[in-house]
Amino acid sequence: MLKHLFSSSLFSNYIVSAFRSLVRHKMNLVLTVIGLSIGLAAALMITLFTLNENSYDNFQPDASRTYRVVMHQKLSGNEYPMTSPHGYQFLTKVSGVEDVLNLINGKFLWTGKVSIGADNFKLEKIIAAPENLTDFIAIDVLQGDLATVLSQPNKIALSSSEALRLFGSENAVGKTFLLLENNQTMEVSAVFADFNDNSHYAMSSIVSAKAFMHIRGKISYTYLKLSPDADVDNIATQTTEIFNRIWQDESNELRFDLQPLLDIHLAPNFTVDMKIGGSEKTVLISIALSLLLLLISSFNYINMSIAQAGVRAKEVGVRKVLGASKLQLIVQFLTESVAIALISALFACGLVELLLPAFNQLVGRELVIGNWSQYLFEIIVTTVAIGIASGLYPAVFISSFSLHRVLSGDFGRGKTAILVRKSLMILQAALSVSLIIAAASLYFQLHHLQNLEVNYEKNQRLRVLDVPADLLFPKKNQSFYQALSTIDGVISSTPIDFDLTKSTNAGAFVSSIPGVNDFSQGMGLGGVGFNVVQALGLQLIAGRDFSAQYQSDWFNEQQKTVAIIIPESVLMAAGYKTAEQAIGQIWHFGAGGHQNLQGKIVGVVKDVKIGSARNIAYPVLFVCGLTIPSTGSVVIEVNDQHSYKIQKDIINLVEQRLKLNAVEIELVEHNYQQLYQTDNQLVDMVAIFSALAVFLTCVGMFGLASFSAQQRGQEIAIRKVLGASRLSLMTLLTGESIVLIGLSLLIAFPVSYYFINNWLNNFNERINQSFIIYIAAAIVVGLVTWFTVAAIALRTASVKPSSSLRYE
Repeated sequence: MLKHLFSSSLFSNYIVSAFRSLVRHKMNLVLTVIGLSIGLAAALMITLFTLNENSYDNFQPDASRTYRVVMHQKLSGNEYPMTSPHGYQFLTKVSGVEDVLNLINGKFLWTGKVSIGADNFKLEKIIAAPENLTDFIAIDVLQGDLATVLSQPNKIALSSSEALRLFGSENAVGKTFLLLENNQTMEVSAVFADFNDNSHYAMSSIVSAKAFMHIRGKISYTYLKLSPDADVDNIATQTTEIFNRIWQDESNELRFDLQPLLDIHLAPNFTVDMKIGGSEKTVLISIALSLLLLLISSFNYINMSIAQAGVRAKEVGVRKVLGASKLQLIVQFLTESVAIALISALFACGLVELLLPAFNQLVGRELVIGNWSQYLFEIIVTTVAIGIASGLYPAVFISSFSLHRVLSGDFGRGKTAILVRKSLMILQAALSVSLIIAAASLYFQLHHLQNLEVNYEKNQRLRVLDVPADLLFPKKNQSFYQALSTIDGVISSTPIDFDLTKSTNAGAFVSSIPGVNDFSQGMGLGGVGFNVVQALGLQLIAGRDFSAQYQSDWFNEQQKTVAIIIPESVLMAAGYKTAEQAIGQIWHFGAGGHQNLQGKIVGVVKDVKIGSARNIAYPVLFVCGLTIPSTGSVVIEVNDQHSYKIQKDIINLVEQRLKLNAVEIELVEHNYQQLYQTDNQLVDMVAIFSALAVFLTCVGMFGLASFSAQQRGQEIAIRKVLGASRLSLMTLLTGESIVLIGLSLLIAFPVSYYFINNWLNNFNERINQSFIIYIAAAIVVGLVTWFTVAAIALRTASVKPSSSLRYE
């Protein structure tokens, strides 16, 4: 039976018949191909995106056994992927740990500003690495000897693009430059290929870490290579014990976890990561959206196939009279379905070629197709599967009717056919409404986060980057800030040793408070200068700003005294009833290598939210003139942050007074917006897919309305003869679609509310769902659908009755 069914002659007949059928029913072909092409193109691009996102670092040596150490602050709930390189000697002794790699972030060591002849540059992405670097990371050395760089001081390895930028050629081995901070001459001893985009590692300059392994500060990314049978949880516990011993003078409120290397890219991003990572949430939502588009496209095909059954009734009847079996008819219809799917796949590949650059811009990646032949088998198999899945029900449905019913042309009027068509249209409309609601909710939640009160000013604030701390914080250097204030457009300024949009670089631990028993508190340490409240726009509750009028505010290393401004949350935790009660109190605390410091409270401010607004707020202790990191920045309040003249005047002053070159300035507001780059991409993607879903739903409605109008042509003609107006006929034809949209809302509203509410619960700060969004989504889908059907209805109602009844 099967041999006969798929004989070469019969199979060729299926192909020829399918081709003739597609040519005869052009509108059905065009509408179906449009829908499936869009769905398949979206699926192809999302597949490329997903494969890329899941390929990060899987080519590194022993990637499945490599973990990154992540510090978890119990107090704030925040995480930080950096530890101290000093822990190396202890971690190597832990059972189950085969090797340890410390990558020291160069920004904690130098500003990276160098001089080459008469030109000044800033080195990008500097990493200090130990000699076992290549045991963890695959590096393609193009020239020179990387081992020499990793074992000797004053040697450096550059990426090919960095060598080209600095020296105008990738042949840079043997060339030298001057490190401006300490007048140290560095020799290029190796050039390596740029790191692959699909790696979370980002290095353009590599130096030896030997001279820095003793540092106890949190300046190093620490990676562990574990034995195959290692107990990860036990090693994490021992890691916590090791670093609590190293930092026993700071706080014991720390826990350390081990993060698999292959999970880093799609895990929640850290502000100090080597580069911005991806988002597992974005990948999963993208996959779901592409599947929904494919589903809607398939629904369109099923709907139009069933609706078209009446047109093809006599053809099927004749085939049955001539002896065609039910199975042969099923194969015939499936052949047509697969042919349509293959044609759609061809157009989809063209769409991918055309739209991939725009998609790359949307997702922030450089996806490439390469040679289509490498995906040919998967594309054909997937397309054939979609064709069979979409065409199976119509094929079975059409071939199952009796010969009498087939020849009567009553193919699409059965209860089953009507129920299937209406059910699929309801599902399509429900999906479209749900996607619009999701897109709007995403947008408003993101807008809410971006506009949350962070209790400092982002607008009209400039930040001079990477200034050595010994130039920022000497008390004698106040003339520099006074000179800044004389620049036209500058209102105030202050040094700061951390980035408000990322995290603090050091911690403080309050050990005792007068009159409060057994009180201790860990918090972030913010090293700042005079006028910090004014320059940063802090919300002062009580007391005053740090001021040059009170010279005792500045840190006195001999007496271990310093003025401090405390956050409101710590004030309340300490038991003070009012902020004024704390003013003038002396708190004892430790920070970095400084112990038993006496901090005099001169002000109380509202808690500053560091980093993203979605992070849990943690308290920051502002200290005047005390800093732990080796570099910092200057935050400057101006009256026009976009003024080129103001920025140029500031750069000139910094270069003259601080003797710095290649000075960089950034907008605090712009830096803050960068925190939401991944979220913005997700909102854009959901919005685009929602629009496509509505479009495909309209394509389906258009097709169904066209077939419905064609089937009801004689009925409409008779109604016109009996005096029916165009408006009444349009109402008759569009009424069914409006009812279907109404039923779809009964599904879309509760389902959307449930899933969006669960998603919003993941945020510390969230919006309340607005019923206006739901109504707006219903109106959009309803109006677009109505206009689509109304256009068909108007055309049908305008046909002369004689044209429809001429053969009756």
